[in-house]
Amino acid sequence: MMRQQKTVVSYGRAYVMRQKNRRRRRKYRWLCLGIGLLFVLCFLLKPNVQAVENADGWSDRVKSSELAGYLQAANLTPEETRRLLLPELREYVTTEDVQLILEKLGFGEYKKDVLGQAQLAAGDVLSRAQWNVVYEFLLEKIQVKDTVSQVTLQYLGKISGEARIMADNGNYDCDLESCQMEYGKKYVVYVQGNLILGIYAQEEQKQTEATNRGKRENVETEQGAETTDQITVPDMIRVLLTQDQKKVFREDVWIKCDVEWKLRAGETEDVIPAGEVRSCKAWMETHQTDQVLAEISGDNRLKLCDADGNEKGSYAGNLHVYRGDSGLWLVNELGMEAYLCGVVPGEMPSFFAPEALKAQAVCARTYVAIQALGTTYETYHADVDDTTACQVYLPANENQAATDAVNATAGEVLSYEGRLASVYYFSTSCGYTTGLEVWQQEPLDYLGKVSLLLSGEQPVSMNDFLKDWSVQAYDSESRFFRWKGELQVSEHRDQLMKKIEEALNRQDGKLIAVSRNGQHVATVSDFGNCTGIKICGRSDAGAVTDLAVIFENGEVHVYNENLIRNLIWQICVSLSDKNGENANTITMLPSAFFTLQEQENGRYEIIGGGLGHGIGMSQYGADGMARTGKTAAEILQCFFPGTELFWEK
Repeated sequence: MMRQQKTVVSYGRAYVMRQKNRRRRRKYRWLCLGIGLLFVLCFLLKPNVQAVENADGWSDRVKSSELAGYLQAANLTPEETRRLLLPELREYVTTEDVQLILEKLGFGEYKKDVLGQAQLAAGDVLSRAQWNVVYEFLLEKIQVKDTVSQVTLQYLGKISGEARIMADNGNYDCDLESCQMEYGKKYVVYVQGNLILGIYAQEEQKQTEATNRGKRENVETEQGAETTDQITVPDMIRVLLTQDQKKVFREDVWIKCDVEWKLRAGETEDVIPAGEVRSCKAWMETHQTDQVLAEISGDNRLKLCDADGNEKGSYAGNLHVYRGDSGLWLVNELGMEAYLCGVVPGEMPSFFAPEALKAQAVCARTYVAIQALGTTYETYHADVDDTTACQVYLPANENQAATDAVNATAGEVLSYEGRLASVYYFSTSCGYTTGLEVWQQEPLDYLGKVSLLLSGEQPVSMNDFLKDWSVQAYDSESRFFRWKGELQVSEHRDQLMKKIEEALNRQDGKLIAVSRNGQHVATVSDFGNCTGIKICGRSDAGAVTDLAVIFENGEVHVYNENLIRNLIWQICVSLSDKNGENANTITMLPSAFFTLQEQENGRYEIIGGGLGHGIGMSQYGADGMARTGKTAAEILQCFFPGTELFWEK
């Protein structure tokens, strides 16, 4: 072993070293003391962020990172805001930050006026109310105030892979890095079109049941009053009319009426005699306009027809015709209740029990009230369309039973904690409804697993349950309560691959492809032959939420209910209902409640139950409940537990 060499130091040298060490330690102590004093000084002088936070919660102060959203109205992209502005600002917006923002945007001369309006002093951290004053000043000066509005929404999570969020009144574009919202809470936000700019004021509605007093209290409203002022049921609805629910754009629109009617654009107006057919395209070209209103008075109806006057449908209310690059499109504007008279018979058979039809009317009214708050069809100047993408609107199917149900429930909607409830409905369950997890969305308390079984027995396994065709439930009379079919994987590989590639290109998180070495890939072109499929996950109620499609060189996992049904349909070679009748006329697999049994030569037997997405109210289930004596209110409470019926008194 090598011996360690000693260091020999003379007594004089040792003294000098000790003195240096003492001086070094003294310097270190002074440095530490200086840093400590500086820290205390900064703490004493810095803006009192904590006091603001403790007083009103985080929502009463504005993070500088949020400006990436707000300043999009000033034509600054989020990236530009982060690069040019945020590095010079503090974590939370202060008076000094406001001055800097005004200077950067070219409004430095107004600093004194703005600070006075917002009642800001040096060193203040802005409350959200103070920021509102500053921001609305900016919107005024930038001359975009008329394009910015305030919208109330409940935050329901981010959309995977997109710079968008989900809300109870539709989906919105937003800068996700500066999105400071919490799931389930309600907010008033600044929006420009479909773009969220920032939070105006938090409106979290924490409601609790005061059972000892028998009344509902709201912890954020004065004197504990119930919050119902956020519920808006529109009087008028604008419906985008498609051609046989297939196409939006038209070559021309011909209209006639049994009584006198009008074509109008601005101050230009023509009165059309009864029975006379008019081409809207020709009228618009003559008067050099890109839109025209076909107007009728009273309860009379405008009729769509061809150039020869052959009728193709009649509509209550007025018809707006617009012209764009792709052709003409048509929007029917009519009263809410008149609209529902065409929706309820489009969604539910007239022979269903009256209480079931009433429940359907309330669901349809609640659904369209929420859609009217959104911007999905804003491009078409509409609130909804007439297809299954929203609600099927078929005025030609109007009948007395449906109209009676609409009239009996006029104005009624479902609410939850003082807001419109997000309601969904579908044809038939397998014995259970499911929650929003099948759409990869955050759960809602009133949308989840509901049993429709008459026996009340819980199945031992979902596979055995779906194979049991003797199950009795409220909707077991439906032909699709149970169904079975045959899948052929190898013979229909090309159709399957095409759908998978289309889904991968959308990059919406509904499907992922993984190679044999575990890498996520953007294409399955080199995956080889399809060797099988298997169920890897289910929702609490039993719907398939993870379907694996297995290839020679990788796997594809599908997580979305609708996409699962579409992909399986590509390889389905036969399908029959519970009565043994052919059911191949439908356009996708009946539901995501199914089980698979592998057969020979790449074939699978598939057995399932239900028709539709399975979320919310089963329409056949509602009919079954109504026939046992349940009222519409009881039916709705069963499918949407915790919701309440609301109508304006």
